[in-house]
Amino acid sequence: MLGSLRCRSPASELLDERAYRDLDELRGNLRDMARYDRWLGVSALALQLATADLPLTSAAHTGLDVGCGSGGFIAHARRTSSTVCWLGLDVSQDVLRVARRDHPELNGICAQGTRLPFADAGVDVVTCIHLLHHLAPPNAIALLREFARVARLRVVCLDLTRSAGTLIGAWLLTRLTSRNRLTRADGVQSARRAYTPEEAADLARRAGWSDFEVRTHGPFRYSLTLTRSFA
Repeated sequence: MLGSLRCRSPASELLDERAYRDLDELRGNLRDMARYDRWLGVSALALQLATADLPLTSAAHTGLDVGCGSGGFIAHARRTSSTVCWLGLDVSQDVLRVARRDHPELNGICAQGTRLPFADAGVDVVTCIHLLHHLAPPNAIALLREFARVARLRVVCLDLTRSAGTLIGAWLLTRLTSRNRLTRADGVQSARRAYTPEEAADLARRAGWSDFEVRTHGPFRYSLTLTRSFA
């Protein structure tokens, strides 16, 4: 199962290929991912990183969750904090259709993350959870460059780190808790496609980021955070 983890796997995930049988199978996969994010505290961590020490204003800040998937992060953020008014963005109309079934209140738009339909500094905060590993380096760099362009205050990318521990953990988690074909295949492939924190930092530098922070969160995740001056 482990194989070589020295380099990222070039193989796409089933979700990226839209290789699901129907919307019910896709919905099962998205629900699994949202469930794992709740269990493992991913949504809570992303919200903490995104909103920590934001300057106080008379109105809520605007937030954009790119690759919003099931809408689970935005639903968590709405339940937990009124600091940011969130908009979701995903490249897949099918994903957004499924997300709105579970979260009718979701404000979501379909667009490419590498060509965001927003003006420079058009939103206050951008989040990106478990999306970066889906992209090859040139597209990942373009994505990070777009995030820096549209975010006025902060960008937070939270993702898996490529390691044997992550791969074993993904295999065990998906086999013990799901029978969904996409979940089982893509959970393992996500670990194989993940960037290491050092590789992610290199992508950020190549995207023109400066004064950003790379942090590890336990053995399985890292974050890239770009924070503008609040002065």
